Amino acid sequence: MSQSLNSQPIIPILDCKKVLYMSHLALGDYIYQGAFLKSLVGRYPNLVLDVWIDDCRSIKKPWHTGRSNTLVQWLSSEPHINYVYPIVNDGTALSSQLKHAHDKDYDAILYVATSRTANFAKTALKIKNQGQVFGTLAPTKLNNFLNHCVYKHLDGVLSIQQLEDFNHITDYYHHIFCRFFDALEPERRELKLNLSDHFQRQCVHKLTGWKNKYNLVNPTIIFINHLATDRRRSWSRSKLKELIQSASKKRPNTLFILNSPPHDFQSMKEWIMNNDDINSLPVELFTAKTDFFELPGLMSLCDLVISVETAIMHIASSLNIKQIALIRQSRSAYCWRPLNNSIILEGNKRHVETVQPIDVLDAIETSFKSMDHQDTVTDS
Repeated sequence: MSQSLNSQPIIPILDCKKVLYMSHLALGDYIYQGAFLKSLVGRYPNLVLDVWIDDCRSIKKPWHTGRSNTLVQWLSSEPHINYVYPIVNDGTALSSQLKHAHDKDYDAILYVATSRTANFAKTALKIKNQGQVFGTLAPTKLNNFLNHCVYKHLDGVLSIQQLEDFNHITDYYHHIFCRFFDALEPERRELKLNLSDHFQRQCVHKLTGWKNKYNLVNPTIIFINHLATDRRRSWSRSKLKELIQSASKKRPNTLFILNSPPHDFQSMKEWIMNNDDINSLPVELFTAKTDFFELPGLMSLCDLVISVETAIMHIASSLNIKQIALIRQSRSAYCWRPLNNSIILEGNKRHVETVQPIDVLDAIETSFKSMDHQDTVTDS
């Protein structure tokens, strides 16, 4: 196992024509990592960059298929990415995918991982043909000791610094990418989502139908995402209901759009239908059914986004939409906070559920007061 010197990049990128990048990607991760990958290909335009999004779990999660489909749709549309290896659900498909990657004979394979690090290293070494493998060591000394027999076969490694050493996740990724590829600094550290006219028109049509349904004229549109894959990051339906009731009284001419992952859509639909306090209000349930870009397309037309710690929060920041972000009161969560146009509400005891609807309602009023002020300044 070779350890790099601080004075030179770990990966000899000038000698590389084909690179495979591996990481446990979610949408939020890619918004930040993608900015650096785009910058890398921008600096070396002849580089062929492929991305492996399987997170090397031995047991897949129920939401894996949805995440895989979404990421493949998005990453396949990115001009700086040549090919995307999806998350697969069985051993046969994985073996086929590993052979496909092995046959491509990458000059360099790089994995960036903070969990299941040894699994990533083993997978990368299986893919290796004639090229080299580089990656991150685990954050704990015990893991590195127990898996030394794996890591010693890597051609270059980087010890992961604790996230507490950085102000934001973008500083963390900047450190990693600079060490692997030298001084790599993108124009902006958030990947800007490019929305096509096709999806914009679709979303405008959808919104027009909802406005007409409730006889709303120039309504305020609030997009709310209360669910995360981790219950500590989620907000309960009872609090969601309380917020919608209070906000609709405060601002009657408001359309509320509730986002739901596909696997929870039917349950949310039944909850709304069986709740007389909600189904009598202008509330619509949404999920991106056919294409990922339906989601940011619709969000871009909203006046305000309210989200817990999920990709929605990062997408809103990438699109620079006014938002209220509900996050846990922890150093790790704070490092993942949105940077643009946001009000941050932290829940104590490391649970988003402790954020109260009244606090979100106050933040809504603060947001719209600042918008009204900006409109007044613009008009004057």
